[in-house]
Amino acid sequence: MACPADINALILSQIKLGPTIGVAYLGVAISSAIYGVTCIQTFQYFRSPKSITDMLFLKLIVIALWVLDSAHQAIIISILYHYLITNYANPAALLEAVWSIGTEIIVNAAIAFAVETFFVMRIWKLSRNTWVTSACMLFTVAHLTMNLVFPIRTFFYPGLVEAETKLKSTGSSGLGVAVLADVSISVAMVWYLRQGRTGLRKSDDMIGRLIKLTITTGSLTTTFVIANLIAYLAAPAELYTLFFNFMLGKLYINSLLTSLNSRTYVRGGSEGTTQVNSIPLSTFQAEQGNVVSSRITDVTGTTIPAVEEKISYVVA
Repeated sequence: MACPADINALILSQIKLGPTIGVAYLGVAISSAIYGVTCIQTFQYFRSPKSITDMLFLKLIVIALWVLDSAHQAIIISILYHYLITNYANPAALLEAVWSIGTEIIVNAAIAFAVETFFVMRIWKLSRNTWVTSACMLFTVAHLTMNLVFPIRTFFYPGLVEAETKLKSTGSSGLGVAVLADVSISVAMVWYLRQGRTGLRKSDDMIGRLIKLTITTGSLTTTFVIANLIAYLAAPAELYTLFFNFMLGKLYINSLLTSLNSRTYVRGGSEGTTQVNSIPLSTFQAEQGNVVSSRITDVTGTTIPAVEEKISYVVA
């Protein structure tokens, strides 16, 4: 039910539409474009020859992430529909928290946990270092926990701004843990990839491309998490944090899909350069801190570092 005109005018005079519903609208618009990229990358993955030889588990992860991203996109659209269409000319609705805001944060939490766990598994395959892998996994689990605690607590607050303001410590702690998780995973990945350098041009070029992809994909999500944290600390009563949060899950998914779809690039841009269909990477396996390398020879007689796991598990 709409409020009387004088009450509507009073509410609108006290609400800054730009930093609230305006930035949320922009977040949905941009996230829709990123969702399109997710769909293209998912399609590209399943039509690539590499997907045929990938394990069923990996294919299921890709499908599950696409389903979660589709659900997330529908949820954030419903948020704007609620405020702008269902409650058109009802400014009082802007003060109320809708269930879908907490729900989209939970979906984001599931996406981030799946992607970060995927990359932690790669760190384990690269390093076989229990302490480093456990530390990265600890940050990942902490990230998931905080991402669940915050939205669940928002369900107990009827007001949107009230929830954002009173849960500032919880929300900022969760974002801080997210930064730690992303940075630790990226640093560990780059460190162990660098340990795999052997001085051989082909293998070092491949490792260099892996490092570039790791830094590029990892820095993008980390930058958005940091921006989200800064926005939340600077203006908890406004909705700049939703602008970044609407896009975070999609950036996580695309970092994983980019790593899977870049395997040809990592090998040097050609699938047919050697007769080795999947180069195992034991160059990167560490035993008691020392990198162990072995070698195979391609049809041209060039020595290439051998690796223990298929390249699809280490491309980052």
